[in-house]
Amino acid sequence: MAGDRAIIFRGEDTADGGEPLAPVVRRGPDGSAVHILTAPDPASAAALAAEYADRGVTGIELCGATGFPWLSEVEAAVRGRARVGTVLFGFESLIGIARYKERAIAGEAQRALFLYVQPGADPAVDRFVRTAGPNTSTYVAVPEPGAGAAVVSGFTDGADLIELYGGWDGDAVAAVIGAVDERVPVGVAVSSPATGPR
Repeated sequence: MAGDRAIIFRGEDTADGGEPLAPVVRRGPDGSAVHILTAPDPASAAALAAEYADRGVTGIELCGATGFPWLSEVEAAVRGRARVGTVLFGFESLIGIARYKERAIAGEAQRALFLYVQPGADPAVDRFVRTAGPNTSTYVAVPEPGAGAAVVSGFTDGADLIELYGGWDGDAVAAVIGAVDERVPVGVAVSSPATGPR
């Protein structure tokens, strides 16, 4: 699993009537994999992260709906065996992400676009869609961060939220923000250098 990564999204708790979402594994041309997982709470995310760190993933990223309590539990569970990060939003996205959260709490339908870096990927075909309750999430693999702005510009279904995973530099993030003219909140997964292997 060297070079494999896991992205953990906040998912529904089956005790609350939500349906668990099965893990999705997306393999790149080089054989590395991105594991897309869901967890309903910090403890569940920490258990998943520990399991995948034991299996040899080198990076674990948490979606923007989790936050620092989740990050803290995941870092403790992983104990430096993988690099851990979480999605953060810049100043230009704060009003948009607050509105997104309000709509989520109200149960309104929303559309999210999640881009993740996977070398050799073809964004036109390396994508899939998940629906959970009223929400639709589209996951798109990009070969490198510089391809993100073009994918966002060509995303005809629109999005209420965009999150970027897998090592995005400032120029690539700024290009995505520019492509939506700051109308959509854009978050990017960032890691602390002290959280584990690169």
